[in-house]
Formats: sequence, C-alpha cells, structure tokens
Amino acid sequence: MAYYHILKERRTNLKLSIQDVSNQTRLAPQYIQAIEEHNLDVFSDDFSFVRYFVHAYCDAIGVNWQAIADEVDMDINEVAHQKDMALTMAQRRMVEQMASVQKKKKKSSTKKKKSWFQKHVSRTSSSLSTNQSQLIKVLVLIGIAGLCVLSVINFGLRAISNQKLQTQEALRQEQLSKKEQETNKLANQRQKAKEAAALVVKKIDGETNAYQLSNIQEDMKTLDLSITLPTKSKITVTKDGETINDDTKVYTGTFTQSLELSENCTFEISIETYSDNSITIDEKEISFDKTDWQEGQPAIITLQVGKGNQKETEEYSQYDDSGYDYGYSDEYYGQEGDYTYDQNEYTEQTNDY
Repeated sequence: MAYYHILKERRTNLKLSIQDVSNQTRLAPQYIQAIEEHNLDVFSDDFSFVRYFVHAYCDAIGVNWQAIADEVDMDINEVAHQKDMALTMAQRRMVEQMASVQKKKKKSSTKKKKSWFQKHVSRTSSSLSTNQSQLIKVLVLIGIAGLCVLSVINFGLRAISNQKLQTQEALRQEQLSKKEQETNKLANQRQKAKEAAALVVKKIDGETNAYQLSNIQEDMKTLDLSITLPTKSKITVTKDGETINDDTKVYTGTFTQSLELSENCTFEISIETYSDNSITIDEKEISFDKTDWQEGQPAIITLQVGKGNQKETEEYSQYDDSGYDYGYSDEYYGQEGDYTYDQNEYTEQTNDY
C-alpha cells in the first residue's frame, strides 16, 4: 500500500477530519488533501517541503515515519524527475515547431520575377524576416537558459531545504536524547532516594526470630504488617507487652495490622497455627526460623525498634541479689559444734517465748 493511502486510512480509522489534522500540524488543509490524493502539483513545482509535511503528518496521527521515509523520498524524486523531463520535452517541441514554420515559409515562397520595387520590398522583408527569426532564436535560447538557471536555482533551494530539514531533525533527535537522559537520571535519583528511605530489616545476632528495624524516617508514624494465612489461625500482636489487636478472633486469608511507632519499642507477633505463612513488614519479607520450633506451638517473631523496650530489664535489675547483706552472721548460728537439741531442751526454749 502506498504511503499516501496509509496516511488517509490511518486518519479515517482515527475518525479525524482533514481540518483536525490541520489544527494539529498547522499545515494548510489543501496540502494535507494533496498528500492523501498524491496530487503534488499543488506544491507549484517546489517539492522541498513535501518531505517535511509528510513527516509532520505521520507524527500527528501516529504513523511510523521511518517505515515510509524511503518511499516518500523516491516518490518525490520521481515526480520531480517527471516534471523536469516534461519541461525539457516542451522546450524541444517548441524549437522543432519554430524550425518547421520557417521551412514552410521558405517552400511557399514563389520564384516569380519581381520588379525592382518588389525585389527591394522582398529583400527588406527577407532581411526583416531573417532578423526576426534570429531574434526568435535568441529569445528561445534566452528562455532555455533562463529555464536552466531556474532549474539550478530550484535544485539549490531544494538541497538547502533538505539540509535545513536534516539539521532540524538532528537537533530534534539531540533534544529527545537529552530529555531521555534527563528522564533516566531523574528515575535513577528517585530509585536511589526510595532505596535510601526504605525500611531496613536485620536479624539480631544471637537471637532466633528477632529482627531489628532501622532506617525509619522521621515522618514515618506507622508500619504495615501483613501475614498470609493458608489456614485459619488466631494472631496476637503486642507492643511493649500490650495487645494491640483482637486476639480472640480467628483470622483467615490475609491478616493486616498497622503498627504505631515510638522511639524505642518492641513488637511481638504470635501465630497460633503456623503453616509457612508469608510475613511482610512494609513490603519487607520476614522469615521464620523453625530451628527451635515444634509443630503445634505458636510461631513467635519479635520486632525491635531502636533500643526496644527495656522496662522489664530495669524492673528485674532492682532485685539483683548479688552482694546483698541479709543481716545474718556466723554468731547467729553460734560456734562450731553440735547444734542438736533433745526434747526437754526444745520444750524449755519454746516455753520461754
């Protein structure tokens, strides 16, 4: 299918009028119609802008310009060549017709014997005719030369126009390349910023199923907990020992909970019926280590924010009995020896009280 048929079919499929395309491309409607009808005579023998018009038309209706560019160039060159050939043939026919007219005039002249006056008039007329013929030839040559000059000028203007279009296209491609580079750079910057602001989940050394949550942004107030439940199960979520969800409910499908953050806190997640659940915290995967876990026991995972909740540790530290003096001494128990009492001694000591 010819390129101009492709353009017209694409426009009609999009239900666009010629005026709609004209508004988008700022090309005159008659130029768009001439391109679709392959009537390049509308461009008044100046085909230097046809390629640019077709390119703009393609961009406006979404036709791949690169796929038809070679065909458009060949078509323009062919039409221009046909115009040049038609002009050359017209010039040749003009010269041949003028030579034929001169020959007919010579043959039609009779060889009558003329008077001196007639001869004089004839010589004068012949001289004038010769001068006129030479003048016509000169004018024809001037016309041919003028046409050649115009052809050269037209060719030069076409070459300049093509060069200008190529420069504009190169500049356009360069601008598109720069915009693409800027877009990629911006996307990379956003990706890096997103990664830098992402939550970091790290296992706590020496502990099982305990994780440290870090890189929490100042404007982050909550974390989203999500647990998939292949089987029904109760779930208990506590913050610093206080339950923050309905632990009496049996959940199924996907369990979600918003964890409200504080500077130092500890969350504990208990899954009563564990069945290889998928656990995520702000889209970060958390794995459950089955090393010390037995079937039928709840799966417990600890999440620590900052230093965690150290309240329990501080309370127990108050009861540390290392080095504590209970007020007893060896004198209370007496000296070394036998500390047994018989029945009478025990009764006597009891009565003293």
